Order: sequence, then C-alpha cells, then structure tokens
Amino acid sequence: MKALVTGGTGFIGSQVVSRLISQQHGITVFVRDKALPAWPKDGRIEVISGDLREPSSLLKAMEGIDVLFHLGEIRNTTRSASEKNVQLMEEIVRHRSAAGVKRIVFVSSITVSGIPSSFPADEKTPPRVILKDHYTAYKTKCEEILADQAGDGYAVIRPAPVYGPGSRYLGRLITAVERIGPVGIPMIGAGRNNAPLVFVKDLAAAICQAGIMPQAAGQVFNISDGIRHSWLEFLTAIAERLGKRLRIVPVPPLLLKVSAVPLELLTGFFGVELDALNYLDYFSRDLFFDNSRAKGLLQWQPEYGLGSGVSEMVDYYRSSRQG
Repeated sequence: MKALVTGGTGFIGSQVVSRLISQQHGITVFVRDKALPAWPKDGRIEVISGDLREPSSLLKAMEGIDVLFHLGEIRNTTRSASEKNVQLMEEIVRHRSAAGVKRIVFVSSITVSGIPSSFPADEKTPPRVILKDHYTAYKTKCEEILADQAGDGYAVIRPAPVYGPGSRYLGRLITAVERIGPVGIPMIGAGRNNAPLVFVKDLAAAICQAGIMPQAAGQVFNISDGIRHSWLEFLTAIAERLGKRLRIVPVPPLLLKVSAVPLELLTGFFGVELDALNYLDYFSRDLFFDNSRAKGLLQWQPEYGLGSGVSEMVDYYRSSRQG
C-alpha cells in the first residue's frame, strides 16, 4: 500500500506513521517543514513539503497514492478556518478518482455524535444535543461530504478523547496534577461521570486498519477503549504514577454555566464559536460509546487499559523534561 499522511508529525499522526512503517508500507508524509521525528532513513518514507491552506500542493501529493490518511487540518479556531477545512475536503474528494486514491481515511471526532440520546451509543445513535463549535461543525460537514460524494471510497474514524505520549496539552495537564494536585484541582461536579478515552497507540492501530481492511469501505467507526472509567479515575491514575496526592475541588456545573454565557457572547465578536454551555453539559454527563463495529470490521482490539496507558504517558513526559 502507498499511503499519504497529512498531520503525520502530530500527536496522533506520528503514531500512525510509525505503525505504517512497522507494517512495511510505502509512506509519503505531507508536512509544512521537514523537522521530522526519528523515523528510519531507509527509503520507505518520502517527505513532501506543502501547506493545507494551498490545496493544490496536497492534490499534487495525492497522485499515485492508494490511501490518504487525512489527520491534518488548518488550525481550527475561527469560522473562516473551519470553512477552509471543509473546502479542502471538497477538493480532496473531487480530485480523488483522478489521482487514483482508492480510500480516504478521515479522522473526525466523537463530538460529531453530540450528547447521544441513549447509551451505550453506537455510530447511528441520534444525538440528544448537537455540539455547535467550529471544530465539530467542520468535522460533521466533512463526514457529510464523504458520505455524499465519495461513494464507498472512504472510512471515518471518530476518536474519543485521546491520551498518551506526544501531546503538549497533556503535558500541561500532567504538570498541573504534579504541582497543584495536592492542593486541589477544580473539576466539573466531582469528576465521577463516565469518560470516553482511547490511548493514542490503540487509536493509531484503528486508523491504519481503516485504510487496509476491505470491509471498512464507506463505514464510520467510534474508537474508544470501551472501558467504563471516570475523569476522576484518569486524574487519579496520573497522580499515582507521579507519586502525588490528588485533591479534587468540585465545581457545580450551574456555576460554570453562568460564567460561560458572557464568554460565548464575547468570543462571538471574533468569529469564534465555543458552544461552552453544551460542552459543560457534555463533560458533566456519563458518556459511553460502543466500539463493537470497529472490533468486528477492523479486526481491532484495544491493547491498553487506563493503568498501562497512563503509566506510559507519564513516563514519557518525565523523560522528556529530563532530556
């Protein structure tokens, strides 16, 4: 398989590239700069410089590719950026057949499912609440474009919140648990509601399988570890690996909702839609997503539980700081 990966130097994309390398596929990585991770220099990886804001550079890179793994995006903080990401997908789909691309694997988000109307939620469970932030809106629209215009030449991956080594945001979370965890970390409610999670290497395995398995064609997959655990358990696992005490300071959801109203009004002036009220509802509810379709059609099985995943993540950040 000849694979093209956008976002291949990022948190998730770098794991996808590493897995494709281990499976002996030919890989082209589409990047803005050539400061790459320490991948093997054995000719299996070709690096093409380009910019997703200039679709022609990506369309050219698609020539002769079997599978496009589309993880990259234009930084999505404004309505304008969201629209550009959608326009990019339109260009990709329009050019797919001419370029010879057999499948587009698009990494979407579990937030496209909104707050489902029932649990465990599968890929077809209707939402009780639709999330309307720019990020989710663009992911939703891209899924619609693929379903309407790409025939069965696509697969969509909807990851739950992803944790593991390599994310700068999770590095900040670990630092916060280390420094202020014993004093008290504010948490919506008490953090005891179900939290959908997936370890980054398990997610990368599912993404790769979506590009390989014939039965993945035209399908959408929820990707989570399928384990019922809470945000409190996630933070507690981090603290235990750090050897720190953890104290949670419960914050009533209603108090946060009151403060979210003026925030929504102010960000609207800058063309930014946060949908903070619905996200507060989202993170204070029990959420559980069924992953049986991915297990069956992708022949995929999560290998990391919360304990092993958090341990690897914390150890990575510790070693990064020491290095």
